[in-house]
Amino acid sequence: MKVVPAQLLLIFIFQIFSISPVFAEIEKVQLAQVVTNTAFDIQTRLEDALPKNTPVVYTIVPRGLIVSVKEDIFFSGESVLIKKSATEVLDAIISVLTQINNNCTIESHTEGHNNNEGIYRTNWEIAMARANSITDYLVYCGKIPPSRVFSLGYGDCMPFRDTVSTTKNGFDRRIDFVIFSYEYDRD
Repeated sequence: MKVVPAQLLLIFIFQIFSISPVFAEIEKVQLAQVVTNTAFDIQTRLEDALPKNTPVVYTIVPRGLIVSVKEDIFFSGESVLIKKSATEVLDAIISVLTQINNNCTIESHTEGHNNNEGIYRTNWEIAMARANSITDYLVYCGKIPPSRVFSLGYGDCMPFRDTVSTTKNGFDRRIDFVIFSYEYDRD
């Protein structure tokens, strides 16, 4: 049987497409490695920048690095105003964010709210206001572009012990800085 050039081309195309799932899997592994390396790099920078004895837990996830800091570092009681003493921690985070240019979500996790007569009646409302306070600080004091940060308030819906780790060291009340290892567009 004589093979003509058109048949050779079809055979070649068939072989490429039959191998492409293998290449796609290799690409996924390589991308996962890049994400992991970026998260480790960011974690190392934060470990160097943050004040010693800052209660923090680092968790590398597919979307990037979650930096969990105990909520009482930033806020007192039912307040949504950032403590003056928290600026050292926030300024350290800002210094790393300006170096790496990654996008970041500020996620507040608040539980134990029991004042139903104030402005904030639920854990979610306080969590959202606190996330906004941190985001405002990053934007207005840290000069992080608003397009790079986003606020989320979870209240008591995502406890640390069930979603991130088996650690139960009071991290159910926390602020998570989720530093993405990939670009996303908020438009």
